[in-house]
Amino acid sequence: MRDLLEPRTLARLIGTGRVLLGGAFLAAPVGSTRALGLDSATAKRVSFLARMIAARDVAIGAGTAAAAGQGGRPGGWLLAGAFADAADAVVIAGALKSGRASGPVAAGVAGGAVALAAVAVVGGATALRRRG
Repeated sequence: MRDLLEPRTLARLIGTGRVLLGGAFLAAPVGSTRALGLDSATAKRVSFLARMIAARDVAIGAGTAAAAGQGGRPGGWLLAGAFADAADAVVIAGALKSGRASGPVAAGVAGGAVALAAVAVVGGATALRRRG
C-alpha cells in the first residue's frame, strides 16, 4: 500500500487511468454523456464538449504518466489533474442538483472526482516537497 502512495507510482496510475477514461470519452462521447443521465438529444448536442474534456484528460494523463515514468517530477501534473477533477465534481454536482444530470453513475462520477482530486493533491504536494 505504501508503494501506491509514492508520488511516481501514484502519478503513473492516475495518468494511465486518465488517458484510458479520456480515450473512452473521445471514442464514445454520446454514450459516455448518456451514462451521466443526459437524454439522447442532449448527449448528441454536447458531444463536442465531451470530446474537448476528453482531450484535456488525455493530455493531462499523458503528461502525468510521462513525468513519472521518465524520472521527472509529476507534482505539477498531479495538481493540474486535481484541479480539473475538482472542477468536474463541482460541475457534475451542480448538474445533478438542477436535474440536468441524474442517476447513480453521475453521482458516483462526482464523488470519484472529489476522491481522486484529494489523492492527487496529496501526491502532488508530496512530490513538490521532495523537489528540494
